[in-house]
Amino acid sequence: MSNKIDGHDSGRDASLRVSRQVRDSLKAAAAVMGRPLYDVTNEAITQYLSGLKLGDPLAAIRRSARQRPQT
Repeated sequence: MSNKIDGHDSGRDASLRVSRQVRDSLKAAAAVMGRPLYDVTNEAITQYLSGLKLGDPLAAIRRSARQRPQT
């Protein structure tokens, strides 16, 4: 039982370390560019999301609406 908790805690600790590293990197980038941290953070988030292949979540809804007969 303690192994599961230890494993979970170590994973959480690793996640927090990565989060701190990312936060520190964003702060450093903002400082170097002389820009507000929230601008740099928003750009980083936008860039990350644009790299994901999410597809069009509304496409299935539009397809099903076209296939249903109008009443």
